Amino acid sequence: MTRNARQRRIIELIKERDIVTQEELAALLQQSGYNVTQATVSRDIKDLGLVKSQTASGSYKYSLVENARPNTLGKFGTMFRQAVVSISLAGNLIVIRTVTGTAGTAGAFVDSMSYDHVLGSIAGDDTILIVCDTEENAKGVKALLENNLE
Repeated sequence: MTRNARQRRIIELIKERDIVTQEELAALLQQSGYNVTQATVSRDIKDLGLVKSQTASGSYKYSLVENARPNTLGKFGTMFRQAVVSISLAGNLIVIRTVTGTAGTAGAFVDSMSYDHVLGSIAGDDTILIVCDTEENAKGVKALLENNLE
């Protein structure tokens, strides 16, 4: 399984549950079929720009930096910038074309940004479809996405 697929799975896992340690994350990845070491998990955490944030109970967990600029997200933001070929608007829909095989990772980046007015997104192999609540708000989200390419 590829690094991009593994990193997508990491994002899914930290959104699904509170993960406190690299060892816990490595164990969950292994349960998901990824043969990883703690060193690999450590590199992925750095690549994705994960941070420890405080939960309501006062403990700490891994999370994505929401609404951050790509340079704050390290290689994850760089991967987004390198993957995107074009961003188009069609009514309340945004279509992002990417380099073949990178739409999943680019889509995970878009999801991690938690943009207001985005109802959902779906990624294929080289295309991401983002559904916004209105055509006007889609224009705003498109502009934010384009800013992330700079």
